[in-house]
Amino acid sequence: MQLYGQQQLKGNATDLFGIKEHDARHDEAERQLRRLIEQLAVLSIDLGVTRTELRRLSLTVEGKVSEADVDPALIALDSGVKDARAKLAKTQEAAEENWVVLSAELASSIDALRDELSGDEA
Repeated sequence: MQLYGQQQLKGNATDLFGIKEHDARHDEAERQLRRLIEQLAVLSIDLGVTRTELRRLSLTVEGKVSEADVDPALIALDSGVKDARAKLAKTQEAAEENWVVLSAELASSIDALRDELSGDEA
């Protein structure tokens, strides 16, 4: 009986100082740390595999594609993009000009309609 009372008192003292809560938080933090370490290990393996595949592809491409084959295509693409950008800029300017004209005509039409309506009410 006395031993049970001492254990009960000891249990209450640990609860009083929050030791059990601290131990629970510590265990949870340790579980989270272990999960993170496992995830890091998996990511490290994936990174190694990716680097190996990238190196293998790099070696494959080095021997088969020459700079002379790539440059004409890139130059043609760059020229096409420049032309498209110039056309887009002209189209935007034309759209802005048309919008100004359209909004001015709309404003004058609305003003004329208001004048007609106010003249009919008088």
